[in-house]
Amino acid sequence: MSERSAIHLRPYQEDCLKAITTAFIGGKQRVLATMPTGGGKTIVFANLIDRMKTGRALVLAHRDELIHQTVQKIKMVTPDADVGVVKASENQYWTRIVVASVQTVQREARLSQLGQFDLIVVDEAHHAAAETWTEILVQLGAFRDGGPMVCGFTATPDRADKVGLDVVFEEIVFEMPTLDLIRQNYLCDIVPLQVKVEGMDLSRVKKVAGDFAANASGKALLDADAPGYVARALQEYAPGRRSIVFTPTVATAAAMAEAINAAGIPAASLDAKTKTEDRRRIIADLHSGKIMSVANCAVLTEGTDIPPVDCIVIARPTMSRSLYQQMVGRGLRPYPGKEDCVVLDMVGVTGRHKLQTAATLFGIRPQFLKKGEGILQAATEQARQEAIAAEATGKLVAVGVMAFEGARAHWVASGTGKFLLSTGDGMIMLQPSEDDAAFWDAIERPSNGWEPHKIIARKLSLEYAQGVAEDRAREKGAGALIDPNAPWRARDASEKQIALLRRLNVDTTHIITAGQASDAISAAKAGRHA
Repeated sequence: MSERSAIHLRPYQEDCLKAITTAFIGGKQRVLATMPTGGGKTIVFANLIDRMKTGRALVLAHRDELIHQTVQKIKMVTPDADVGVVKASENQYWTRIVVASVQTVQREARLSQLGQFDLIVVDEAHHAAAETWTEILVQLGAFRDGGPMVCGFTATPDRADKVGLDVVFEEIVFEMPTLDLIRQNYLCDIVPLQVKVEGMDLSRVKKVAGDFAANASGKALLDADAPGYVARALQEYAPGRRSIVFTPTVATAAAMAEAINAAGIPAASLDAKTKTEDRRRIIADLHSGKIMSVANCAVLTEGTDIPPVDCIVIARPTMSRSLYQQMVGRGLRPYPGKEDCVVLDMVGVTGRHKLQTAATLFGIRPQFLKKGEGILQAATEQARQEAIAAEATGKLVAVGVMAFEGARAHWVASGTGKFLLSTGDGMIMLQPSEDDAAFWDAIERPSNGWEPHKIIARKLSLEYAQGVAEDRAREKGAGALIDPNAPWRARDASEKQIALLRRLNVDTTHIITAGQASDAISAAKAGRHA
C-alpha cells in the first residue's frame, strides 16, 4: 500500500480523469484534455499515473523548469512513487515513472535507453505537433496498434502556426474553460484595463506567421516610450501589486525593467540567456516581494508558478489567442490575501488587425466592461442582457451563469511566513512543511493551549493546502468569519477586542474596524506558536 497525501481532487478534475479512462476503455489510444493554467492538470495526470498501479509511465515536458516541478507534484499525490528524471546530466531512465525533457530525449542515444511504456503523458501538449515531438512519439510506438496510451494536457489547444493537434491526438475528451474556474473560485478573477500608448501604431508593424513580428513590435513599443507608460500604469493602477511584464524582445524587457525601477518599483528583467541561477534568484525575489516586477522576453509564458503575482502587463502585442491566454494565466493562481489579478493591456492603433485583449479572450463586448470591475461580473451582465434580449424576441437561450461556490477566504499574514484563518474556536494555519519548504502543511489549532493541534493537510502545494484549509473552516461553520466581504468587518472595533489586543501587547493606535482587530488578534495568537 503506497503512502497517500491528503490531497482531494476537485469535481472537474475527477470528471477529467473519468473522461480520459472512458476514452481509453472505448478504444482511443491518443487523447487530449484541456484546462486553464492553474487548473491543476499536473495533479490530474499524477492521479492518472497513480491509478494505473502497474506498468510504466513517461511524462514529456519541453522546459527544464517543468521537470522537477512535475516530480514534486507526482510526489504530492503519491509520496513513495518511483520517479526518475531524464534531463541533461540526470539519467534515471530505469524507474517506473520517468519525467523527461524533450530536448534531451530527442537524442537517439538517450531515447533508446528509455525502454517501453504503458502510458505517455504529454505536458504542454500544444507543442506536440512539432516534428521533434512527433518523432519521439513515433519511436516510442505511440502510433502503432497495441502501443502505449497517450494523454496530452494543455491550456491552449490551438497553435500559432495553425497546425492542428489532430495530427497527434484522436479526440479532445475534456475541456474546462477559464471563466468556469473563475466562477467556481478555483482561479482569481481578472480586472482588465487598457492603457493607450499614444504614438504606437501596430497597423504598420510587419506580420510573421500570423502575428506581429517581434523585432518590429519591439521597436514600435520603444519608439512610443511604452516603458514609461508601463511604469506609470503600474503606479496608478497596480500599486503594491507584484507584476510580470511580457515583452516581444530582450531589449524591450530590459527597457521596461529600467523604467519601472526609475519609478521607484524594484524590478528586474529576464530572457532566454539569463543564467539559470540568476533566473531562479529573480523568480524567488518576486515571490518573496523583494522585487515587485519582472519584465521578460519568452521565458515566463509557460511552466512558471508564482502565485503571489496579481498583475500581468501585456506589453507584447499579439493576435494569438493561445499566447495571450498563456500570459494572462501566469496571474490567475490563488494565494492567501489575493483578491484578483489586474491585467494591463498596453494597446495602440491596430487598424483591422485582431489584437488580443482580456475582452476578446472571454468574448466580452466592450460596453459590458467597466473600469475596475472583474471579468466575471462583465460576463454575468452580458449573459443577463443577452437573455433579456432573447426573451423579447421569443428565442430560447441557455445562459451559462454560475454562482460562486464560496467567496475567497480572508487570510491573515502572520509576519513569520505563515497564513491564518480564524475559526472562532481557534485558527487554521498554513506553514511551509518542516522537511521540504517547497510544500505546505495546514494545521488546525484550538484557542486553548492544552488541546493538541491537528494536521489537516501535509506536503501539498500552497494552492491545494489553501483549498483544504478553507473547506475545513467552512465545515466548522466559520463561513462568516472568513468571508472578506462580511459586513461585521467594517464595523467599529469592540471594546472587548481592544482590551484583548492590549493584553496581547499589541499596539491598537491604528486599529479602527472589527476586521482589523480580528486580524491583529489572530496574528498575535499565531506568534505564540511561531
